[in-house]
Amino acid sequence: MQHAGGVLVGYAHQRLSEGLRHWLQASFDGVYMVGDRASLIEAARKLQPALMVVDLALAEGDLASLAAKLRGLAPTSRLLLLSDYDAAGADAAALSAGVDGVVHKATLAAELSTAVDTVLAGRRCVSPPPALPDPAERGGR
Repeated sequence: MQHAGGVLVGYAHQRLSEGLRHWLQASFDGVYMVGDRASLIEAARKLQPALMVVDLALAEGDLASLAAKLRGLAPTSRLLLLSDYDAAGADAAALSAGVDGVVHKATLAAELSTAVDTVLAGRRCVSPPPALPDPAERGGR
């Protein structure tokens, strides 16, 4: 699906951010990449993107503060968080902090497209956490 406006991606890992750029370029008018918190904040202020896709690591332990800052600078932008955590409590905390959606990095390839469409439609979402391996498949009981 083609989306109007640009997307700002804040992700510290160069290799994965290039994969994100490639996928998002097909869906947005512009894709802007930054690798640190300060650059993310400045780019949000200048670009006013339709969507911000932000790595939890850039929150530096204070997601609520980062989300509030980004919301204040780009109030019409939607905020999608990329998270390493798959606990329901972590997802609820992220939504309470002000993000519109959460995608788990372990399921990013399968879930990103749906999450982007959902948050841009004005709904909140949390991607399903990665499935745990069946203990029987690992030789356990």
